[in-house]
Amino acid sequence: MAGAAVLSACRGASTTVPGDVPVLQEARLFASDGRRVTEAELLTAMVASDVVLIGEQHGHPLGLDLAARLFERMVASPEGASAALCLEFFTRDQQAAIDAFLRGASSEAEFRKAAELKDESAYPAGHRRMVEAAKAKGRPVIASNAPRALVKRARLEGFENLRAEASEQVVVPEALTEGKYRDDFMALMGGGHAGVDAATMEGFFRAQNVWDATMAGSVVQVLAAGSRPVVQVVGAFHVDGAGGLYQRVRAAAPEAKLWRLSVVAEAPERLRAEDRERADVVAYVGAAKA
Repeated sequence: MAGAAVLSACRGASTTVPGDVPVLQEARLFASDGRRVTEAELLTAMVASDVVLIGEQHGHPLGLDLAARLFERMVASPEGASAALCLEFFTRDQQAAIDAFLRGASSEAEFRKAAELKDESAYPAGHRRMVEAAKAKGRPVIASNAPRALVKRARLEGFENLRAEASEQVVVPEALTEGKYRDDFMALMGGGHAGVDAATMEGFFRAQNVWDATMAGSVVQVLAAGSRPVVQVVGAFHVDGAGGLYQRVRAAAPEAKLWRLSVVAEAPERLRAEDRERADVVAYVGAAKA
């Protein structure tokens, strides 16, 4: 149970915020220098980039609405005509189901069944809107993450066997991301799971690195195929500050122009000092409605 709890916290858990954080009706957008910015400015930055990383708060309606609206507007514009969408919630073994739906070979109900999208948490409204926007414009949607079974093996067995198998379903990193990212991960996960031993926590961190490496590989592959910008929607922890996905994309495509939006479930009136290094733009979305 501890393993499932830790992994869901980095990948698929719903947003939780303190009870004293107000609910907002619209996001408060700040550039890294503290300046208030508009959605129009965000769109300008997105279409001028090669890779866009949107760090979301999983399950937060206002944050998902912002991400979906930005992608819809971008892909409908002339500048977004060659865009591609990558989604963390889809794994590479689901790509065939996505492709069949995009080309009209399956209905939405058939797509949901094939991809095991059983409820709102697996396919929230914001993600659905982005997929539908890409479909309407004939743009690719990429299942960018590694299958759960392979991630579990990395967590429990290590990397050696997976690396030897050379599967196209997963990218096995040569080394783990160290430094602040590891420290932040251990602090985040260890704080809520007292009694979890060091070896288990190391396994969790291996799993996190497999997600990062596989998603980065997907992004760079789509970029190399000619799509631009490539928009990866992912949990904010993967990209904030020294996030592992951000580092891996930057290392794999050092010449690419990379831009980040981080969604934060807080509601300050101005950019907090601790958020200045978080991303190019921070979107404060407050608490989720009850």
